[in-house]
Amino acid sequence: MKLSGCLLAGLASVSAFAQDASAKPLYFGATYVFNEGDLRKFAGGKVMSYAFEAGYELAPPTDVIGSRIYARYMRTFGDRRTGSDFPAGGTKLHVDAWTGGLDLTFATPVKGLMPYAGLNVNFYDGSKSEAFQAPKLSFEDSKPKFGIRLGVEYQINATWSASVDYTFTEWRSTSKEVRVQGVNPLNPSWVGVSARYHFAY
Repeated sequence: MKLSGCLLAGLASVSAFAQDASAKPLYFGATYVFNEGDLRKFAGGKVMSYAFEAGYELAPPTDVIGSRIYARYMRTFGDRRTGSDFPAGGTKLHVDAWTGGLDLTFATPVKGLMPYAGLNVNFYDGSKSEAFQAPKLSFEDSKPKFGIRLGVEYQINATWSASVDYTFTEWRSTSKEVRVQGVNPLNPSWVGVSARYHFAY
């Protein structure tokens, strides 16, 4: 009797641990980015970028509101730019962006559907293949910049989810410098379509 009681207690504790372990909300995602506004101008009209994101759910939206933190890396490649502000033959621009953010997540009556909204801090690093008369502060400023993100995520199963979101961030607009389309002003925005893998451990 004592042995069976010990076995039952052991199974119960293992079961509780397994349930807790499977609920760890760490995820990794890949994002197909559709450049909008200034970001598309920066890229010379090129529409697509890519990004990778890792996040952790601090509190699930079991009642109404939950929260999560995330880190993201994004790369935007530009086509060759030409015009009076660029050297003969044009120049290629690209930008790297590192982001840390906090989202609030919201419960809905639809199972698996979760809207989210939040703030983020971004560090941009722009570069160019050839020198041209772009305002340095507007192009290479790497100080922290703020942004917002609004989106919706659908949990397909325990492992995979898909999301669509819109992000708008500041970078730099310097009125004292020459205005170059897609360089000054430059406040990147984009629509991201993501697939996310949720780890159970």
